[in-house]
Amino acid sequence: MSYPYIKLFSLSFLALSIQSHVYADTQTKVSAEAKHASNQVLGDPKVDAIEVIEVTGRAYQRGLKLAPPGEAVISMQEVEEQQSTQFAEIVDEIPGVSIDGGTRVGGERINIWGFGEEEDLNLYLDNAPLGFEQYRYGSFFIDPDLIKQVEVIKGAHDVRSGNGGFGGSMYVTSKSAEDFLDAGQKFGARVKAGYSDNDDEKRTLVSLYGQFNRHISGIINYTYRDANDTTLGKGVWGSNLAEEGEEPEFDTGDEAKFRYSGYRQNSLLAKIDFDYGAHLLSISMTDYTDEGQKPWANRRGQLATISNYNIKKYGDYETALYATTAANTYEDTNYSLNYRYTPNNDWIDTQLVVSTSDNKRHWRRPDIAWEKMYVSVGNFGHESWLDYKRTFADVNNTSVIGEHTLRLGLQYLSSDRDSLVYNQTYAKKEAKNFGTYTPYYQPSGKQQTSSAYGEFAYRVNEQLTLTPSIRYDYIRSEGEQNLAPDYNDLNAGHDFSAVSHSGWSPRLGVDYELSQYTNLYFDYAYSLQAPVIDDIYTVQYARASKAIMTSRDLKAERIHAYKLGMTQVNDDLFTQGDTLSSQITLFYNKVENDVAKRSGENAVDQAQGYNTNLAGYYNQGVDLVVNYRYQDLFVDLVAAYIKGEHNGSLKDSTGEDEPLADLAPTNVSLKLGYYFTQDLMAAWRGKWYDSKSEEDMPSASSFRTDQPTHAYIVQDFYLAYLPKSGALADWEAYLTVKNITNQHYKPYLADGVASAGRDIRLSLAYKF
Repeated sequence: MSYPYIKLFSLSFLALSIQSHVYADTQTKVSAEAKHASNQVLGDPKVDAIEVIEVTGRAYQRGLKLAPPGEAVISMQEVEEQQSTQFAEIVDEIPGVSIDGGTRVGGERINIWGFGEEEDLNLYLDNAPLGFEQYRYGSFFIDPDLIKQVEVIKGAHDVRSGNGGFGGSMYVTSKSAEDFLDAGQKFGARVKAGYSDNDDEKRTLVSLYGQFNRHISGIINYTYRDANDTTLGKGVWGSNLAEEGEEPEFDTGDEAKFRYSGYRQNSLLAKIDFDYGAHLLSISMTDYTDEGQKPWANRRGQLATISNYNIKKYGDYETALYATTAANTYEDTNYSLNYRYTPNNDWIDTQLVVSTSDNKRHWRRPDIAWEKMYVSVGNFGHESWLDYKRTFADVNNTSVIGEHTLRLGLQYLSSDRDSLVYNQTYAKKEAKNFGTYTPYYQPSGKQQTSSAYGEFAYRVNEQLTLTPSIRYDYIRSEGEQNLAPDYNDLNAGHDFSAVSHSGWSPRLGVDYELSQYTNLYFDYAYSLQAPVIDDIYTVQYARASKAIMTSRDLKAERIHAYKLGMTQVNDDLFTQGDTLSSQITLFYNKVENDVAKRSGENAVDQAQGYNTNLAGYYNQGVDLVVNYRYQDLFVDLVAAYIKGEHNGSLKDSTGEDEPLADLAPTNVSLKLGYYFTQDLMAAWRGKWYDSKSEEDMPSASSFRTDQPTHAYIVQDFYLAYLPKSGALADWEAYLTVKNITNQHYKPYLADGVASAGRDIRLSLAYKF
């Protein structure tokens, strides 16, 4: 255990120990009902409720919420204050969660405890699973203006989340009419306008909502965003030219522009809620569209090198640069039905979820690229389509048996992936089907998962609750034959027929109430993740020297996930009338049979196929959350540390052990805020990241995207004005300044891409 880990671990427990010995006549209580009851708002995830601290006699302007270790909740008010441009920016506030490559909107992914692939995380919008996977593109896209609440469960500790989810689960709840209607109001509207000066983004939002009768309410929410190129931090210099003295890719100096990073976004939410006695029903539709002229590989920094030869070929530098881009369109369309039946019967609390989603991307290179650009097979052709269609169903019932609860559920998920490119370069080549084919590295196929799960919360006594659970997953994967003969040769091992994986995933949770104010937690999970379509059906052309065939013998990955934590809340710790709450989480994850490309000198000794199972890896770390409230003052401190090691090298899969990739550096965030009046709040936030050296990451290779980074600190400022009475009672105003100092820095998980510079965000909303 390294020194930084020991230091942070020791300081965390020292802080909690001090609290546990400083008790006064307290008026704060942790609500047992909030701790153990299920969420009652339809559309919320059917998981254990977030613990809520009820403060009696102390009405803090900024409320406290204390979640079990490894969990967090983000409220609608916090989303409004951030004025985020992307979903990943919202959850980046949580320790252990980081944005993975997000300077150019559309390229962002989310990394939780070192897990950043789409299959490592399970995200649900109104209980409908979402996600997108393509080379150098983002994974999860939701307009922040549609969000009511985000709940994050870090690690493989959610029984509802099977076949994957090693990094965790994210449950997003969309807005409802009840979030805006005042007492006695039947219908209303909300309009909102916003502006961000960094990329000249203009935002418009219109919401119409109403309570049609005692039982039915509905909302329609539309947002539009239009942004130009992002401005990088001060002092950025760069060129993508082969010769010195040529025009650079982006402007130099204090106003360096990140070329081809602009976008236009349209988002729609339509939702109807029905509440009649024991029946709760919610039907929602969301549609998200992102358009812009961008690189086909969105998760990148500088565009392709423009040589003098290409400048002559295309006529000038700007045209040559433009030829390397693509007209990009990404769209998410989701339909979700949630039904809940809660009669006056302890044995029956039934929830049914049925959803469909269509997540697709289409891009096309400019006409001049069709005329003059040679495109290799590895660069996705001149036009590309990728479409994910998902069908999901979950039915579960929770029974209260005395002081215990039993939840049983069935689940089904079908994910159908359709991948196609057209490559003008091969228009006359029969082996590539005259240019229309599925890229060998992005195969088409369907994966179906059928699951059953059960969870029993057994309350041993008033202090101790044991929660064992079990889940069974059966996963059937089937590829699609390629239109191109080069990648559809059975004699070469191009077998796209179905394969299956299955297994049990047991879990155990322990919750021990050490005192009225202190809880200890322990969780263990042994979960599985089947190979995805990419892993199984990636092939090479028939005459390749090795790694030709499909990887039909891959084993499912397995994880041993451990989590140990403590929550603590105290009143009158430093002065009369204050409250301090803390959450500490220690975790250890051991992954076996991780899937990777066959590579290295000894690759021939491994399982045949393009991919193989490696020995595995581990990561371990600690997250800390401390919240302090005193009258109108609030202080939020979070910190995260993680380390890990891979068994064998990624450059040579049979090589020596090396540091694990994609682990965020140690970071600490401090937020100080104050309510000057009941209506006006101001806050400052500073987040420090440690450096990452070459010794802290895997050996350099074509498979590694990590790059060394220097330590840096990023500062933000927030101002919110929410009048509660008077002539301005229906107005809201927000000012957010990101990167106050306009610092130039390259986040560790950004593949060497510089982050955005100072961004002043303004928004004004009015309710009719």
